[in-house]
Amino acid sequence: MKLYDLALADAEVRPSPFCWLAKFALLHKGVSFETAPLRFAEKENYPDPEHGKLPILEVGDETICDSAAIIAWLEKNVQESPFLETDAERAAADFYQAWTFANVFPHLGRLIMLRIWVAAHDDDKEYFRASREQRFGMTLEEFANAPGARGDLEKALQTLAAPLARRKFLGGETPNLSDYMVFSPFMWQRSVVLEELYDAPQAVDAWRERMLDLFDGYARKAKSAG
Repeated sequence: MKLYDLALADAEVRPSPFCWLAKFALLHKGVSFETAPLRFAEKENYPDPEHGKLPILEVGDETICDSAAIIAWLEKNVQESPFLETDAERAAADFYQAWTFANVFPHLGRLIMLRIWVAAHDDDKEYFRASREQRFGMTLEEFANAPGARGDLEKALQTLAAPLARRKFLGGETPNLSDYMVFSPFMWQRSVVLEELYDAPQAVDAWRERMLDLFDGYARKAKSAG
């Protein structure tokens, strides 16, 4: 299996939270895979240029685009270590995914977007800036300097601390898809900066450390531009 993974100027720095979600899914299933770095603007080299997004997983002659499709393919084709075992776990995962998109990505993005641009390859900077500014409707600087991002993220993490104060993982004693969904944007952050940008509750911080240690420290060993 080959996973095409988004890279910055340093090809070993891989920030995409969606690629991280796919990597955690592969690790959870215990399958062997290799990663191949591709940059933002080299769409012509993507296995599916029309799709134009990463991650993309190649398995033999099969090409699976998008982290959700990769997870579904793995769950169907690799019977060991299911991501979610009950309807209650699936409902919880749906909630955590929606919560993360509403409460983590927007605020964390403001704190790191300019750092990603700085760490991007020179050939990618124009594309990255233009595409993000079109999406946000403002310059990267305006997006990054909008007030309240740190406080809003800290408030959101207080909610996340509630289940983690009583359990090792969102999946209980062991991690499941909910953990990977919520943790992936923190790898987005860690890939470009190692210093703390906000205050996290102790329960959340301890959970992040446990997530970094999973799979023989796969995430902890990942290179950071910071």
